Amino acid sequence: MINNIISDKNLIEKEKKIFEIIIFFILLISCIYIFNIFSKIGAEKSYLESTLFFIRSFSSILSLLAFGSCLISYNRLKKDSIFIIALMYLGLSVGIAFGQIDFLSFYYEEYTLFSYITVSASIFRMILLIIAIIPKSKIQTLIVKNKKISILFVILYTIVFDVVEKNINFFQSFHSTDFFIIYNYFLMAIYLISAIRLFILGIKEKEYIFVVLASSIFMLAIKAIYAVHAVNTTSFYVKLTSVSITYTIFLIVIAGSFIELYLYINRTKMLNDNLSLFYNLADNNKHSFMYICNEDGDILYGNKKFMEHYKVSSMEDAKRLKLYFSLSRSRIDNKNEIMESLNTKGVWRGIIKNLDGNMSIDCSLQVIETLGDKKEYAVTYLDISQVINKELELEKMKVYNKEKTEFMSNISHELRTPINIFYSTIQLLDISLLKSEKDFREVYAKYKRTLHVNCKRMLRLINNVVDISKIETGILKGKFDYYNLISIVEDVTLSVVNYAHLKSINIQFDTNEEEFITKCDPSMMERVLLNLLSNAIKFTPENKNIYVNIYVNDDFAEINIKDEGIGISKSDKAAIFERFVQADKSLTRENEGSGIGLSIVKSIIDLHGGYISVESEVGEGSTFKIILPNRYDGYINYKIYDINNYNTELELSDIYEILV
Repeated sequence: MINNIISDKNLIEKEKKIFEIIIFFILLISCIYIFNIFSKIGAEKSYLESTLFFIRSFSSILSLLAFGSCLISYNRLKKDSIFIIALMYLGLSVGIAFGQIDFLSFYYEEYTLFSYITVSASIFRMILLIIAIIPKSKIQTLIVKNKKISILFVILYTIVFDVVEKNINFFQSFHSTDFFIIYNYFLMAIYLISAIRLFILGIKEKEYIFVVLASSIFMLAIKAIYAVHAVNTTSFYVKLTSVSITYTIFLIVIAGSFIELYLYINRTKMLNDNLSLFYNLADNNKHSFMYICNEDGDILYGNKKFMEHYKVSSMEDAKRLKLYFSLSRSRIDNKNEIMESLNTKGVWRGIIKNLDGNMSIDCSLQVIETLGDKKEYAVTYLDISQVINKELELEKMKVYNKEKTEFMSNISHELRTPINIFYSTIQLLDISLLKSEKDFREVYAKYKRTLHVNCKRMLRLINNVVDISKIETGILKGKFDYYNLISIVEDVTLSVVNYAHLKSINIQFDTNEEEFITKCDPSMMERVLLNLLSNAIKFTPENKNIYVNIYVNDDFAEINIKDEGIGISKSDKAAIFERFVQADKSLTRENEGSGIGLSIVKSIIDLHGGYISVESEVGEGSTFKIILPNRYDGYINYKIYDINNYNTELELSDIYEILV
């Protein structure tokens, strides 16, 4: 079935063999009757000869049908013992055809082995029966492995030893009545043991054909008992009854095989109905992808959803998917976990990523038992990428809203402080204004610096809020031109030295080159450096150091700003460049800040095509590393940028404990 990439060649071959066997036996029986019709035209036979010819012909046909029935059952079940028992029935068939059984006794007035059965052929059949009922052995395997040779050997042995036994006087000494009785008791014992063994095997394995064969062989035991009973009775009726037992033996096998075949067909029909139900359930499943593959990744079956998704309509398309679905070659991270679970438990269930990493699937794998050594896997999976993405987006929105709420609370706190100072100062100025101009000037002179600092704090805060809005809407743009980056970094560093000295912090600047021309927005880079230096001063205790180092090569410039401050924890490092995030979110924190400065820094560095990272240990300080690419071709004149001290005052305005 190309649509499902599944083909049961074994079943087709098995059905073909059974069909060929049936046709062979039908043709064989037809040929016998046709030969009988044309070869006996006009011939007159006596009553006894006609009866004996009928007995031999009918017994031969029944025995052939019994042999064929056994072969059909063997082809279905592949049980070695059934094939070997079939060889025994073949020996009976050949013996009947050559007059070894139930034929010569009609010409004699007493039962003897010579007139009743060929001993050598009978013993051979007993040997076959014993081989059939013993547990699986090498001789069973040898016989079944060489089926055609075994069939030919049985036929030739039965014919040859029939001729030998009838023409050598050595066997005549065994044709006494006593030996006849002893031998039939021997046959009876073998047949009874074999019948019981086969009956138990049939019950144990729940195979009806063994019960049928046990019944047929049990009738052979009855025939042996009847022969002993009739040894002193030579009436025509007794001889016909013995023949009828032979008919019954074969009819049991034939009828039993057909009944067993009928039951098998019914069971198969019920199974097929159930399989059809489950097949339709799987094949028409609109919810899940389902397929079956082997260890090498060969797709043996795929439902419609799977076939349509991967556009599979031929075996070539299936081969295209082989490498993609091979467990042994797949590059998924948890392959070892999957294989271990399949080998120990036979099943695995979990979430895996596809090879591209852009699809999340809820997958279930189960090992399917097969007749061969190779394993097959039934796989059911569902693409849950959208569900997971929605959940992640929802989670991000929750975190974002939470951070935004904290940000608003933080902004409110940041605004309240300068506004309270403004309000308090205005009240003092109003009171002093009522007294005298001198008092007013004294109060104003005392609080003028505080008013300026807090104005700058509010302006800085508003600038940050405006910039973060521009970043979110994607309208933050830079005014790019060519500048000496090292000069900008050095000037900005020098502009904050005095602020650092107020806290007894020493700032050291060093570079391996004096010039690095690149395309940038100098005001943005000034803002980045001021923000990082402001944070370094803010979070570094007194009498410590801050290091600003630049490493330049032909491809990029690396700016390191290292402090000996309080450091950043591992959990906070992952989030400090996110919007609205502060390591210390409490309103009673020692250092002020809105929590958006580093987010703006990262956005500016991204705008320049660069990269910013942080290395930090709690209690040992932090190192912020900026890498900017070389975007200068050497043929364009660069500009000089002058640092604006107002920007420095504005950026460091939140270090009010230093300035006030």
